[in-house]
Amino acid sequence: MSARASSLPGQVALITGAGRGIGRLLALALADEGMTIGMIGRNRKRLEETERECAQRGAATAVSVADVRSPAEVRRAARAVQAALGPVDLLVNNAGLVDRGEVPFWEADPEHWWEVFETNFRGTVNACRAIAPDMIRRRSGRIVNVNSVFAVKGDPRYSAYSSSKASVLALSGTLDAPLRESGVHVFDISPGMVRTDMTSGMAICANRQDWTDPARFLAAMVRVARGELDPLAGRFLHAGNDDLDELLDKATRMRTADARTLGLRPQGPADVLG
Repeated sequence: MSARASSLPGQVALITGAGRGIGRLLALALADEGMTIGMIGRNRKRLEETERECAQRGAATAVSVADVRSPAEVRRAARAVQAALGPVDLLVNNAGLVDRGEVPFWEADPEHWWEVFETNFRGTVNACRAIAPDMIRRRSGRIVNVNSVFAVKGDPRYSAYSSSKASVLALSGTLDAPLRESGVHVFDISPGMVRTDMTSGMAICANRQDWTDPARFLAAMVRVARGELDPLAGRFLHAGNDDLDELLDKATRMRTADARTLGLRPQGPADVLG
């Protein structure tokens, strides 16, 4: 195990969609920091490949296969991971899909559109409902929803993805205050345009050269697990671009101004929505 393994010993992470892409990278990074790693996903082979790599880093692991769109499957998977590893300290809602057709909303295949939306949004809801009650009872825990700038700057070619990520951001905004009162912190963090199987197949990424270094997101996630970013809970963070230390210095002002949250822009000072 690496010399950095003492950073987060004894903590348990549960990551959805850990079989590939950002989920896999995150599982390995947290294993390097000494965390115990639980993984949920649909593809057992990929999950077990990640599990083996985590074990090589000295991490205890558990894998449970589930479709995150199914509340019953997620509850069962979460119970299995908790039975094997103990209470979850860090839940990472990472499982996600993107629109394949890259066509306007009215031309999109409706079944695939809902598959994308439900995986990204309903999957997040299901995992939160499975894990948050125990965190609230223990008055301790952190939830990270892996989000995207598409939540605030939607692209018409990715209507399901954009809508689902905006919905996740709205959900986090709704949960932020009551969760904080219960000792639980929720975050929305965009990793930026990290090169993965999913992003490499997107039209907007064709011939892209300026991929985001995933190390920035992974470092941010370690800081979340340590509790260093708790003052920024409930704020939208872009790990690929943000100076997190600068934001921490402004955290009180950001919360007072309700900055980095999803909301309507008032049309003037007399607007009742202002």
